Amino acid sequence: MLLVFAMVAVVMFLLLRNQPQSETTETKQRETPVAAGEAEIAILSVNDMHANIDQFPRFATLVDSLRAVYPDLLLFSAGDNRTGNPVNDQYDPVNYPMIELMNQTGFDLSTVGNHEWDGEIVSLENDIERARFPFLCANVFIPDNVKLDIKPFVTMEQQGVKMAVVGLIEVRHDSIPGTHPDKIKEVSFKHPKVVLPDYKYLRNQNDVVILLSHCGFEDDLELAQSNPWLDAIIGGHSHTLIEHPSETNGVLITQSGSHLKSATLVKLRVKDHKVISKEAIVLNVNKVRKEKPEIKQLVNKFNDSPALNEPIATAKTKFETPEELGSMLCDALCEMSGANFAFQNTGGIRITHLSKGPITVKDVYSIDPFNNEVVVYQMTGEQVKKFILNSYRKNGGYPSYVSGMTYKVSDDGQKVWVEMEGENFSTKKTYKVAFNSYMASTVIIESVDDGESMFMTSEEMLIEFLKRHKTVDYQGVTRTK
Repeated sequence: MLLVFAMVAVVMFLLLRNQPQSETTETKQRETPVAAGEAEIAILSVNDMHANIDQFPRFATLVDSLRAVYPDLLLFSAGDNRTGNPVNDQYDPVNYPMIELMNQTGFDLSTVGNHEWDGEIVSLENDIERARFPFLCANVFIPDNVKLDIKPFVTMEQQGVKMAVVGLIEVRHDSIPGTHPDKIKEVSFKHPKVVLPDYKYLRNQNDVVILLSHCGFEDDLELAQSNPWLDAIIGGHSHTLIEHPSETNGVLITQSGSHLKSATLVKLRVKDHKVISKEAIVLNVNKVRKEKPEIKQLVNKFNDSPALNEPIATAKTKFETPEELGSMLCDALCEMSGANFAFQNTGGIRITHLSKGPITVKDVYSIDPFNNEVVVYQMTGEQVKKFILNSYRKNGGYPSYVSGMTYKVSDDGQKVWVEMEGENFSTKKTYKVAFNSYMASTVIIESVDDGESMFMTSEEMLIEFLKRHKTVDYQGVTRTK
């Protein structure tokens, strides 16, 4: 037992030696030997990796180092494994790099995040078929004609300890997760707080019960308050880095930020079929010095895509805000569709900055990875103002990015002021308004017509826009207040 303790201390010191000394000391102090008659379940968890495949060589080294100390180490993902890296999201087949890297690293479970639904249903079917680990989600309801092997929970046994893990996904006020409604019209969802109590019976059948949640930190807190029969909630979705995980109503809650920058090691001590202690340590993946060679080689292979790395334009200055990027995308939609105005939802811009210099196809798909078609509606000026308000509320109190105008929303979100360049904005005049099909499906729209698809995605329009202009400069552009 003392030998195991010594090994843990050495490995943790090596993994964390670049972190502040106080954190390393605390980690060492927590490493106490497992007493006779006890078992220790070790789980390394991540969430919202968003296809950050470049982190996998370091992450795989971290996993291997921990397995040297915890041979039965479990590896969990709390969802959103995909969407955010064009190398993965434009790969054929889509998401193959992430699933293969997760297989090679030895994941045991993943819950289904909202971005797991960004492809067509068949894409998720393929992911599940290729994965050497199950996908969990208890609050999705799948009809018999849809072949999605998503399990509500799994049970497993380690060191004589019986454990159940339940999966849940966030559900918004419109009763669906945060993805394009057309992608999930074949399945239905219920709110996590309604479904979770149905699995309380697992408490009587298992020594440990864990919720693998893609519901967000605030919802996890509420779930812990109403479900104290859980031992731990390993969470995701809100990209929250819980640096010092603690218990709420007796339930340990963790979340590891996003993009594989950190991981959380959860350790549960079990004696006489009861959890007698819980602790969680956050590990900084960026501080791991070594990269696992075979994983590095695989990542390099995936990254070697001439088509994605082709420069198509030049940024004269760097992009420093999402609004600068969103304004460029909206200008592309306006110009390529012939619209008077174009809008882009804030959540659709997935990076915050872009360097000065060449802009590649990969950069475009990093800005907007969703492959949503562009639609154009005929709207009166009054309907445009209503659309602005409705999209502002849909964005959670953030104004959508825009082209063709500047506008301001009142503090209470009830009134809009619009200015146009070169002419007066009229509430009675009819305008052509362009935006992506996600906004068309999720924002309340009043319009003169039913809308017309341009049969081009927003990414395709931005690529053509950049090729046409060759140089762009959006530094300091602000069009909304």
